Amino acid sequence: MEHVKRLLFGSSWFGRVLRILTLLTIFIYPFGWHYKICYIDGISMEPTYDDGQFALEQRVRSLGNDWTPERFDVITIWDKDGDILCKRVIGLPGETIEVKDGLIYIDNILLTDTFGEGRLTYQKFRDYSSNDVAWRIVYDNIPPTKIKSWEIWIIGDNREDSVFGSFPIKEIEGKLVLY
Repeated sequence: MEHVKRLLFGSSWFGRVLRILTLLTIFIYPFGWHYKICYIDGISMEPTYDDGQFALEQRVRSLGNDWTPERFDVITIWDKDGDILCKRVIGLPGETIEVKDGLIYIDNILLTDTFGEGRLTYQKFRDYSSNDVAWRIVYDNIPPTKIKSWEIWIIGDNREDSVFGSFPIKEIEGKLVLY
C-alpha cells in the first residue's frame, strides 16, 4: 500500500504521468461522450455562425431517447453524401412547407424569425423522400410539401446561400449549445 501511495502521490515522473492520465480520463471521456467541438465550414449559417468558427455540440445520444428537435434548434446532421451540415430546424413533422418568392411559409403562415437573412435564391435542393436533386432559380416557388413524420425541414440562416430541404431525424448528430 505504501508503494502505491508513493507511486501515485510521490514526485516520481511515473506518478506525475499517471496522475495526468487519470485526470484526463476522468474529465475528457464523459465530455467526449456528451459533447463535441464543431467547426463551421461555409457561410450558410451567417450571421449566427461565421465560416471558420468553432461551436459546442451536444450529441444526440446524450439528449435522451425522447428528445426531438424543436423549431429554430441549430443542429448538425448527416447528408446522403456523408457530409455534416450545420443548419437550423424550420419545419417539423406533419407541417406543410411552402416557398413563395423566396419566403418560407409553414402551414400557410409566413415564417418570421430573427435568424434568417435574405430570401431563398439559387440553391441546391435535395429531397430525401424522393432523392430528387436540382438547382432552384432565384426566388423560385416550392409548392406546399408536407413533412413526413420521420423528417424535419432545415435551412441555414444565410437564406441566399444555403442547402435546404427535408432530412431524416435519425440523421441528426447533435444540437449546438454554445458558440
